[in-house]
Amino acid sequence: MKIKRFIFIAAAAVFLLAFYLIFEHSRASTATHTVTNATETAAEQTAADNKINHQQIPTVFIHGWKGSKRSYRTMLERLHANYDGPERAMIVTVRPNGVINVSGRITNQKIPIIQIIFSRNHEPMEQQAAWLNNIFRILKKNYTIDQVNVVSHSMGGKAFTCYLEKIKTPVDYPKIRKYVAIAAPFDWISGPLNDTHLSIKFLKQQSYLYHHRDRLPNNLDVLAIAGIMSNAQEGDGVVTLKSAFFGKYFFNPKHYSEKIVYGPNAQHSMLHENPEVDKIVADYLWGLRPKN
Repeated sequence: MKIKRFIFIAAAAVFLLAFYLIFEHSRASTATHTVTNATETAAEQTAADNKINHQQIPTVFIHGWKGSKRSYRTMLERLHANYDGPERAMIVTVRPNGVINVSGRITNQKIPIIQIIFSRNHEPMEQQAAWLNNIFRILKKNYTIDQVNVVSHSMGGKAFTCYLEKIKTPVDYPKIRKYVAIAAPFDWISGPLNDTHLSIKFLKQQSYLYHHRDRLPNNLDVLAIAGIMSNAQEGDGVVTLKSAFFGKYFFNPKHYSEKIVYGPNAQHSMLHENPEVDKIVADYLWGLRPKN
């Protein structure tokens, strides 16, 4: 009787051990398969990113208050002449009645440039943001442009940032990969502002852009460029250093950087005529250096 009980217990133990080994083998196989899938997904994502890097990513240029086609004309000419790739492909004009006209098209340009022009060039930030909303939606829907870089000057920077904060359905608009804000008066409240004696706390309280910063893309790479002609307090003569770099309080700091340009050619309206700014923009957006 004892022998039968021993045989029964031994058989049961062997059965349980075999069941346990089979279960562990199955669990290990599943875990290995999951890790393999995750590795393949990461590799596929890297390949997709590399593909994107070699595609034509248009760069949109937005002028500031009282700007026109001339605002970026010589800068775009210099970029085309001195760097391998940048070339104006399209001009998007917003007429006084809000109608949008598009001329040109993206063909085989290595780095196509899209220039935006507001015919009514002294409208409030919210109005320009509404026009940008229409423009970027058209670029996505009618021209299948899925992603862009953006360069703005002066108030164009506030308008573009306001546009980003007002987007409700990002899938309807091109993804912004990199953004360069040249002398953007980010802390201006409703117009030109001398912020010299205003505290950061007060400026944050008054700033629409600051209060809606949670709507900005968290992974947007941003470079803010400021000019200093003689001292930091005066900045570029129009926009102070505090103002041009106020974006540090609402863009993701992990993706935000700053550059300062010095000298007479760092004057506000001269910044987009300054070859040093060309170099900064070309290096940051496209990793390019001058041909000569």
